[in-house]
Parts: sequence; structure tokens; C-alpha cells
Amino acid sequence: MELKKVWMSPETGRKSRYGWRTLVGVVGIAALALALLAGGTILSFSLELSRAEFLLALCLGVTAAVVALAVKLGQRGTEDAAVFFLTADDRLYAVDARRLFRHGGGALGYAAGTMETQAFLRRMAERPFLPAGADEIVRVERIRDNGARCAVVCRARYRDRRPVRRTYFFQRSWEDGEQLLHQLERRRSWEGELEPREDRGPARILFSALALAGAAALCALSHPAVGRLPQEIYFPCLGAAFAALFCLVWSVVRHRRGEWPGQ
Repeated sequence: MELKKVWMSPETGRKSRYGWRTLVGVVGIAALALALLAGGTILSFSLELSRAEFLLALCLGVTAAVVALAVKLGQRGTEDAAVFFLTADDRLYAVDARRLFRHGGGALGYAAGTMETQAFLRRMAERPFLPAGADEIVRVERIRDNGARCAVVCRARYRDRRPVRRTYFFQRSWEDGEQLLHQLERRRSWEGELEPREDRGPARILFSALALAGAAALCALSHPAVGRLPQEIYFPCLGAAFAALFCLVWSVVRHRRGEWPGQ
């Protein structure tokens, strides 16, 4: 199929280092977390503070840092792996290259898929082509503009299959990024715009944040160093706190993507 225009991130358009950057980033985040925990533990022996409270604060701080770095790394990866295609017959396609190369679970499978994704992006930059795994964007539901970064929630169809919801990312700073935004706007569905639905994103974020705060408070009160509540509930509350943290991060991510109804 003849291509009229191709959009990709500048990093992909040069010589993609998606695989190396992703793998080094994952290993680096893990190594940083271990180094901070080890260093903090050693430091706690030389401080005249409650070791239990210090280690609890250290674990919470390291967890927050790891989550923030992982989200940042994931955002960069979603942009670099996305490629958009406009054909000569005015059909718009998109592909998330990460979906094309999956080798199941395990570290080795993940590494192999990541490096194959990098090789694919390099071939794409050298000689653009419409891959067999590309989805045709048949209708754009929402475009979430977060400044330089845009999230596109759309209905995309693979070959003759039923359209499914997909979310793609790009930056307006891409070469001819405004032109891509125009092509997406042309395919935007305006059904229901006159009767806006309730945006449930902020409410879910607030609920997750309150649940996290409540679980963290129960953890602190039931910690052996505090002893205000029975110690038996400490670990269940700690598990609830991590679950609430996961829900909070996921709610924030989905809200920024514009995937909640009403956005």
C-alpha cells in the first residue's frame, strides 16, 4: 500500500536506541533502588534515630522514586514505539511496535522482544513501510493534550476484524506533528459532545489517594516502633497500602491519557 506520510519520534527517525535505553533504564532503576536501600540501611546504624521508623520511611521513599522513574521510562517508550501512517487513499494507520514482538514472560523473553522492537524501528526509519500488524484508525474518541505530549484514544481495526479501543501517544514537536494532529481531528467522533458525561477520573484519583493515606496511617500506628494498634494488622495494612498506591498511579495515568469517560 502506497504511503503518503509517516510520523515517528525524532529518536526513532535517527537511529533508534529504544531497546538499549529500555533495558538499561530497567536495570538502572533496579540497581538504584538496591543501592538506596543498602546505603540507607548502613546509614541507619550510625544515626541516633529509631531504626524501624527510618527504614519504613526509606522503603516508602524508594518505592515512590522507583514508581516515578518507571512511569517516566514507560512514557518515553510509548512515544518512541508509536508510528503513524497516512496512505495515498487517505487512510490513517498506527502501530505500537512493542505489540509486534512478545516472547512471553521472563526477563530473557522481555529483553529479546525489546531488542527486536529496536531492530524493527531502525528498519522503519531507513525505509518506511506499512507493517502487517498496523491498525487502521477508524474513529478517534478523544485527544488528550498534556502540553507537548498528546494521548489519542481511538477505535482501531486490524485488517477486517472488529474495531477495538487503542491509545497511542505522540508529541506535537515531532516533525509535522501538527499535521498528524489535524489528521486525527478529522477522524474525531463528536457523538455525545453536546451532552458531556461525568469525568470520573478526579474522583477515582481522590478515592485512591485517601485509601493510600488511610492504609499508610494504619501501618504507622501498628508498627512495632509505635505500638498504638495491634502489630498483627501491620502487614495486611502494608499490603493494602501498596495496592492503593498501584490504584493511584494507574488512575493518574489513565486520567492523563484521557481514557476515563467524560474526558
